Amino acid sequence: MNQISDIKQYAKSHQVPIMQDGGIDFICNYIKTHNVHSVLEIGTAIGYSSIRFAKSADDVKVVTLELDLDRFIKARQNISDNGLEDKITPINQDATKFETDQKFDLIFIDGPKAQYIRFFEKFKNNLNEGGVIITDNLSFHGMVEDQSLTHNYSTIKLVRKIKKYVDFLKNNVEFYTEFYPFGDGISVSCRSKKIDKEQIFSTKLPDSKLDIELIAFDLDDTLLNSNLKISPRTIKAIQDCTKKGIYIVLCSGRAENAILPFVRQLDIAGSQYGRYLIGINGASILDLHTRQPVYEQKLGSGILRLVHKEAAARGMGCHVCDADTIYADRDTEWTRKDSILCGLNFKVVPDFDEFMEKGHPKILVPAPEEEVAQFLPELKAKLQGRADVFTSKPFFLEVMPHNCGKGQAVLWLAGKLGIQRIKTMAFGDSFNDESMLTMVEYGVAMKNGQEHLKEVARFVTRATNNEDGIADFLETWVL
Repeated sequence: MNQISDIKQYAKSHQVPIMQDGGIDFICNYIKTHNVHSVLEIGTAIGYSSIRFAKSADDVKVVTLELDLDRFIKARQNISDNGLEDKITPINQDATKFETDQKFDLIFIDGPKAQYIRFFEKFKNNLNEGGVIITDNLSFHGMVEDQSLTHNYSTIKLVRKIKKYVDFLKNNVEFYTEFYPFGDGISVSCRSKKIDKEQIFSTKLPDSKLDIELIAFDLDDTLLNSNLKISPRTIKAIQDCTKKGIYIVLCSGRAENAILPFVRQLDIAGSQYGRYLIGINGASILDLHTRQPVYEQKLGSGILRLVHKEAAARGMGCHVCDADTIYADRDTEWTRKDSILCGLNFKVVPDFDEFMEKGHPKILVPAPEEEVAQFLPELKAKLQGRADVFTSKPFFLEVMPHNCGKGQAVLWLAGKLGIQRIKTMAFGDSFNDESMLTMVEYGVAMKNGQEHLKEVARFVTRATNNEDGIADFLETWVL
């Protein structure tokens, strides 16, 4: 069994728990980018993670502990089949009884969850200076955050012990710990100094070429640079993707006509692989060959009027749009800002409530950043379960139909095209891109993106939108 995919399949068919892709990718990239030479792993199982660690860098060596004899034998065979006996030392022993004076750059805790605190305390002195302790399964399939998902007493007890470990890490004065949603929830602990998040984000890169059939791109601060242009290098990389048979889908909060100039820059609309675009944050999908929408979602007039009423009570304007025009209840510098940004016509509608009678895909409240920040949680509370409220930029508050976002639209289109989720990718930088980056298989946050998005995305680009970050990623891991 010498292929990683074979080991994963064996684990699945024999119900052997192994790391989720997001978690293992993160640690392998951490090893490569942080000069890690030695790893102690607590919990070998059948050797999947130790083999991935050993293959991630030429000079890394792994000591791995496993108590279960059958799994240990299987792990040793897998290690041998992969020709890694000189890089991995498997040991069949209870980790609580294992003694060593060896120092390690990285200690990985993935053994029995009830023993996590004991493992941490036992092996912390085996860390080299600057080393880290990484722990997996701190979400435990979402049960730690939502204990209603637990269905039996033994699981409840286990979840409580994981929560106790999380509290132990948070209150530990000797170690500083950051928590990340990679895989099944990961923590990274280092002694005394604060962890550099940007350094962590820099490790979120693929370790091999990716098999992709559809890529969705946000526009502002993602595909577009600060001059609202697509660089020649990025244009070429995207055109090369279509030549490879990969669907390219621009996906923006803008209306369709405001997206078309960028489709023209890419010169891909005539291709089968450039014929679709997603507008209004996922509320509309347009087929450029037929010039007809293939998917539409709208807010009802009741919600539109409620948003208008709440905004007006705070002295804030709001507007809706169609393919080429913004329709506002009043003329403000903030509404004009959206009109200029999107390149759409602008019109003030005297009876705004009546104008909204037929429904619209979204309503936007543009205002100074501090006013938007105050209004956001209040409007979210009023519309909970009825509509989604978010900011696309600090000064743009947007309301969309509930569960209608970029992610839902991208996966709907992938399904229409017969493309499996495992072959989908998306790039974004802001809160309104979160559904897209978390719902596709490979969500890629821009290096210049918001910190929360970089935390939840599977990968982060090595360069910003002004440094050809997308082109660099596509050239390296897709083309």
